[in-house]
Amino acid sequence: MSAMLKPPVQMVRDLGWRQVLGLDQAEEGFWAEVRGQQLAQLAQNIPFNLSLLTVNLLAVLAEFGAAVEFSRLAPWLLGIAVLAAVWSLRIVRRPPSDGPRRAGRAEYWRVTGEIGLLALFWAGLVNAMASSLPADAQAMLMLFSLIFMGAVSNAAATMPAAVLLVCLSIGGGMVLALPTGAPLDHPLVLFGLASFITTKLRAGLVSAYHTMARLKSEADLCEQGEVVRLLLNEYESNGSDWLLELDGRGCLTHVTTRFADVARRRRADLLGQPLLALLDPVHGGASTAALAHAIRERQAFRDLVVPVPLGRDLRWWALSGTPKQDLAGNFTGFRGVGRDVTDVRRSQERIAQLARFDPLTGLANRSLFRETLDDVMERAVLSGKPAALLFVDLDRFKAVNDCFGHGAGDLLLRQVAQRLQALIKGHVKGGATIARLGGDEFAIVLPDGSGNRAEVLAQRIVKDLARPFPLGDEGRAGAVMVGASVGWALAPHDAQTPEDLLKCADLALYRIKGDGRGAACHFQPEMAQVAAERRKLEADLAVALERNELALVFQPVVDADDERITGFEALLRWHHPDRGTISPLDFIPLAEETGLIVPIGTWVIDEALNWAARWPDHVKVAVNLSAVQMEEPDLPDVIAAALKRHGVATERLELEITESLFLAEKPAVIEVLARLTAMGVSFALDDFGTGYSALGTLQKGRFSRIKIDRSFVKRATAMGDEASAIIQAIVRLAASLDMQTTAEGTETRAAFELCRQLGCTQVQGYLFGKPMPPKEATRLVCEAALI
Repeated sequence: MSAMLKPPVQMVRDLGWRQVLGLDQAEEGFWAEVRGQQLAQLAQNIPFNLSLLTVNLLAVLAEFGAAVEFSRLAPWLLGIAVLAAVWSLRIVRRPPSDGPRRAGRAEYWRVTGEIGLLALFWAGLVNAMASSLPADAQAMLMLFSLIFMGAVSNAAATMPAAVLLVCLSIGGGMVLALPTGAPLDHPLVLFGLASFITTKLRAGLVSAYHTMARLKSEADLCEQGEVVRLLLNEYESNGSDWLLELDGRGCLTHVTTRFADVARRRRADLLGQPLLALLDPVHGGASTAALAHAIRERQAFRDLVVPVPLGRDLRWWALSGTPKQDLAGNFTGFRGVGRDVTDVRRSQERIAQLARFDPLTGLANRSLFRETLDDVMERAVLSGKPAALLFVDLDRFKAVNDCFGHGAGDLLLRQVAQRLQALIKGHVKGGATIARLGGDEFAIVLPDGSGNRAEVLAQRIVKDLARPFPLGDEGRAGAVMVGASVGWALAPHDAQTPEDLLKCADLALYRIKGDGRGAACHFQPEMAQVAAERRKLEADLAVALERNELALVFQPVVDADDERITGFEALLRWHHPDRGTISPLDFIPLAEETGLIVPIGTWVIDEALNWAARWPDHVKVAVNLSAVQMEEPDLPDVIAAALKRHGVATERLELEITESLFLAEKPAVIEVLARLTAMGVSFALDDFGTGYSALGTLQKGRFSRIKIDRSFVKRATAMGDEASAIIQAIVRLAASLDMQTTAEGTETRAAFELCRQLGCTQVQGYLFGKPMPPKEATRLVCEAALI
């Protein structure tokens, strides 16, 4: 049965069966128009169908009315008559409508109910008459009932709920009206009646669905049309395209308002003008020539970007066109479209600029620098005429950034670029390419490096960049001294390929930075050997820990009063399988530069505490920390885990740090210091008096001990000399801050006695023990504890 009721077309989106039956419909909008259409079609069908039903009713009454008492028929006839009169008056009095009719849900269901009442009145009339009529008359009455059902269903064909009420009311009335045992009281008759009702129901549903689907499609098309109209209006108002038409000679034959606005001329002045006359022949180049060729050869053209001078402004148009012909096939000109692409072209030019030039300084970037270097290198190798590459690195740029902010740093970089450009312009014949490679790194490609040109330029750069840089509002200091280091190399003398030349210049720069900065250095072949050895040493250091090549030695720290051991300083040693023992001065800086100091430092802390756990509880262990380690946020966790693992009390661990740690005032370092202090770890300030701001350093950390640098101890020979006065001043300063002092480098009894007289609380040096293996240090301290 459901298959029979399924509409013969696919369901329209957002149109369901409940809505077809009149349910789940909104009060306003589209559904109000649907209900209005349904009622309008009903109103169109009522006159004919009501007239037909009236004739049929009169015929039935004339034939069978005398056989039934009028009192039994009167109520049903009265109901039918009242409804017919109401509908007739409603049709007569309804004013004509200019637009589509709209109806609310209340009106729709009221009319549906009226149709249902009409069907009920007819069913009541049939029931009142059928029992009093013979079998043949009953058959006639059933036939007229089917006609009544069909006429009313057809009139309300687009209202499924009304059709349903009519079919059920009249059909039910017909079944109830037949007396039991009557000839028509047969299953086949009932089956035929059910089939007829089902057919009418399906017809009503399909008719209503088609009506709604049509209205839905019309509404969608209307909405789409409105959207298209709005888009066209928007396009007309804000679009950048315009139509153009040319005759066979390439002259304008149709000029739209937008085209005239874009061309900044009157339409009358543009009509008849050659299109090519509007263009700029100087900047046009290939695109203007291509357009002229297409017009001359009557060929289509597409997206040709051509320049158009409009006063002092140069605009760019993208033009497309196709040849047009008349009905006879003769060429009549072109029809096409144009659009202003000035902004797009300027953006493309800006992108190209950014792709090859540094946005901050305007110098060549790394990409353009490499292209230039490859070209200059190739010409230098082929001709034998030397070219030069200079690397320039600012010496104290980071300090400017840290102290005055990135705004001051950017201003400084722009001033550096301007000075380099002025140097090249004023002193280098033939010019050169200056590039900013990133950060504070610059490079200069000198095509002509003959004679001493590269050396003279390098020295001028060092001298010129050593002058103060005014920072204005960006720098609180007004002007800063930065300085620069320059490393340079020649091609083809020093290198035959761009890659090798880059390496040579970089090695020269690395050498001068290692030698003190603020100078220029030419590449020398031995630099490559030193760099290779350094890389080999770096590779060996990376695996030294896992190969057990690193070891700790311990030097005793002695109380100055009773000469008893109070602690040991842990010192790192590297026993290389091929090079033997490598000095910490050689590999510690390398470990700090590569970051290897972090895992190595973790091992040192663990190993030092491992041996300290075997010593008496009053003996401390001191471990040196680098600035790189202090920047690691998990350092306090590493130390806490090692203390717990070996069962060493926190107060027995002393961490030695240098003054340079405080120069940058990094927040990460300050936070790590605070966490370690909160744990109870003590700090010693190593090499005191040799840094940049020794006295200020004491206020930045909670130190328990100051280690007086060995250079003062070595120079102190007697009370009253300069070195002794410095040591005594440090001791007094430490005492005022409740700190102990340790004199490093105490190698003779005389030096020890002097340090004790000067007030040092502890001493450390060869006099009381050289750095020794862990087992020897453990034996020494354990034997001392037994005395």
